[in-house]
Amino acid sequence: MRLAAQKGNHRVLVATIAAALLAFVPATGALATVDQNRDSVHHEVKTGHDLNICGNPGTFTFDVTSHTHTIDNGKNFVFDLHETYRYTLVFDDPALGTWTAHAAESIHFVANRNGDTFKSTFNSKEGPVQIVQHVTFRTDADGNVTADRTYERVGGC
Repeated sequence: MRLAAQKGNHRVLVATIAAALLAFVPATGALATVDQNRDSVHHEVKTGHDLNICGNPGTFTFDVTSHTHTIDNGKNFVFDLHETYRYTLVFDDPALGTWTAHAAESIHFVANRNGDTFKSTFNSKEGPVQIVQHVTFRTDADGNVTADRTYERVGGC
């Protein structure tokens, strides 16, 4: 949830997540069982000091609710993440005041014999700043990139 990092390094984040998720894909399709994992976090509070999307330092206090779900049947691997959070940002510079914010993110990843698909949608309103990021990355069975689209809009800094 480092907002400053999301602005410039989103493509690196996408590649890292995709590589990490591929580690869970079985080497063969011989498995006959289906493994499902679910995890939920409700109102987990996190605090940290970082730069906001505009580059101003401050202390963030997040209230996070998220759900993850994975399915692996030996031929297909699916990972879904849905996360919403509200947060307060108290700037180090008292002249900037305190901002409240809310955000939502969804990630969907599928790996199978036809290739891999990664989609991410992130929307946030931090004080007067609106942040919208959409990423689609797709490869075919041979690992060739067939779609690599990123849309990002940050308004209000």
